[in-house]
Amino acid sequence: MRTQLMGVVAVLGAAVVLPAFAEESFDACAVFTQEDASKALGTAADAEPVSPKVKRPKVVPACTYHAVKDGNKVAATVTFHFGKSNEETQRAFEDARMRLQTKPLLISGADAFWSAKTGEMTLRKGRTWMTVAVGSAQVTQRELNDAKRLAEVLAKKL
Repeated sequence: MRTQLMGVVAVLGAAVVLPAFAEESFDACAVFTQEDASKALGTAADAEPVSPKVKRPKVVPACTYHAVKDGNKVAATVTFHFGKSNEETQRAFEDARMRLQTKPLLISGADAFWSAKTGEMTLRKGRTWMTVAVGSAQVTQRELNDAKRLAEVLAKKL
């Protein structure tokens, strides 16, 4: 069930993000910095290694930082999606919220919801939609408050 849900979210994300950035470049790690990740994880975070032999794509919609906290591996991941219009992004966001059967959360200037099923905070501001996951690889061990704090910081940057 979870893999099907992640597949649907990935397809929707690709459908929403790719047309919007056919002409533009975007790097998620330029918005979601190593400093943001370190604050969210509560310890020094490292970026994923980048091979100098591989050409970096024009559009990089996701960024992940890794760390070790209290002897456990943790990570902070943000994936950005962009719609052609506010209305298109709003529809996709509401469809995802209904599919996950969650209730909205209050975040200043944005729409958001937390999914305990996926361990992710989803936030929409204008035509930008982002998914934030902070904590352990085990979904059930991720905390709403950590993801919410990071989502609030990133929402201010949009």
